Amino acid sequence: MTAKEISFAENYLCTFNATEAAKAAGYSERSARQIGCENLTKPYIQAYIKNKSQASLEKLEITQERVLKELANIAFSNVTDFFEDDWALKKLTDIPKSKSAGIKTLKKTQTGVMVNMHDRLGALLKLWELVKDEQDRK
Repeated sequence: MTAKEISFAENYLCTFNATEAAKAAGYSERSARQIGCENLTKPYIQAYIKNKSQASLEKLEITQERVLKELANIAFSNVTDFFEDDWALKKLTDIPKSKSAGIKTLKKTQTGVMVNMHDRLGALLKLWELVKDEQDRK
């Protein structure tokens, strides 16, 4: 790997933005987007990024299974899981932690509580991308 490629990979691990990483590594502003995209397709840069990030992922106990489970929790959560039949907010102890993954923000208002959910459709589409090939092989 060249010094620029190493710099790109190190910056990418900090920002997860290929264009910004390319700029920080010294590539021209004009070509940074293209170079960043190209660099992420190079197998040796992919291996470097994976190798450098592996220790951090292990330390944080981030596994593929754990990420997929959280994504599934978001995809299959429903705002009605947080309310009683009369739309009063359930006690937090009555809401399973797996369901609360879908909550993006909770805000107390004068009339009650406003719940903003994470992008359920986006989570479902990401999961679909992972399972659709499996369905095609059957």
